[in-house]
Amino acid sequence: MGGWSPYVRGETTETRGCRDRRSSFAAPGYAHTKFLKSQGSGVLQPGDIMYFGREGFGPTHVALYLGNGKMVEAPQSGAKIQVNDISARWDRYQGAFRPHADVTPMVWSWDGRGGFHKTWGQPNLRQDSNTSSRINFTNGNGISVKVRVLCQRVGERATLDGMVNNVWSFLPDYHSWVSNLFVQGPAVLKDVPSCGDYPEIGGTLAGAENNTSCGDGTEPNSAGAWTAKSTTVFGRTVELRYNSTTQCAWGRIVGGAPGDEIWVDRSADGGNTWSPMLGFTTITSGNDAYTTQWNDAGLVMRACGTNGPGGAIECTGWF
Repeated sequence: MGGWSPYVRGETTETRGCRDRRSSFAAPGYAHTKFLKSQGSGVLQPGDIMYFGREGFGPTHVALYLGNGKMVEAPQSGAKIQVNDISARWDRYQGAFRPHADVTPMVWSWDGRGGFHKTWGQPNLRQDSNTSSRINFTNGNGISVKVRVLCQRVGERATLDGMVNNVWSFLPDYHSWVSNLFVQGPAVLKDVPSCGDYPEIGGTLAGAENNTSCGDGTEPNSAGAWTAKSTTVFGRTVELRYNSTTQCAWGRIVGGAPGDEIWVDRSADGGNTWSPMLGFTTITSGNDAYTTQWNDAGLVMRACGTNGPGGAIECTGWF
């Protein structure tokens, strides 16, 4: 811990040369990085010193962060040291410090390189670029934080709320990976190099162009798409189009006339219940029209069409 050794004494703490930190949790000369509650838990690393207290008052309790939402503490005066979830005290969390270390950790090997991006949602920062690898850190409170991104590479395809992405970013300050689903910006971050530029990390962006995003309500990606199901309504062909790469589907009506309608339904229980009329649109000119695309990974969808408002409705089978 680099010469800074906090310990609990009832509800106060002592530090070398700095006693009773009720009024402030600054530790000049000992701590070099300060974190605020507004940054959430995603910035914390094992060994960080967390401070707790009532709002409007200085810290009255200290704990040592262990990683993965755990901390070590003496929860009250006279109690034994124990490991607890940080969520148990989150309402009183005020901030944290990262003490000096005697050696330079490898996470600073790329100091000064990379660019900063903001997260969103509740990302897990993982040991590798796949969802089965170990979770090193997590931001479970949904607060956006700024992270330094060194490079990106194609990894496992991840899915969230109708979006799909196979690109992952390396965060050198955590020595961890995060799916680009949780980084604000396009599927492939602009001006962030391939991790192939860093041989000690490795990986490329090959295959990212096939990818990636199947955002609900977005323009269909027709490259390699095929008709999974079809039916007819008064001479019109109603199709459920599907892209195996993105696992997105959309509806198309062919051979119709202006006013004909097309939409898709989506079900999470095999078609017993469904979200109706997604991407509803009509033919405005010509003889065909198509809906926006919708995520079909782990779900089933069908396309439905009519021969104009108030006309007959026909739906394809579920796929």
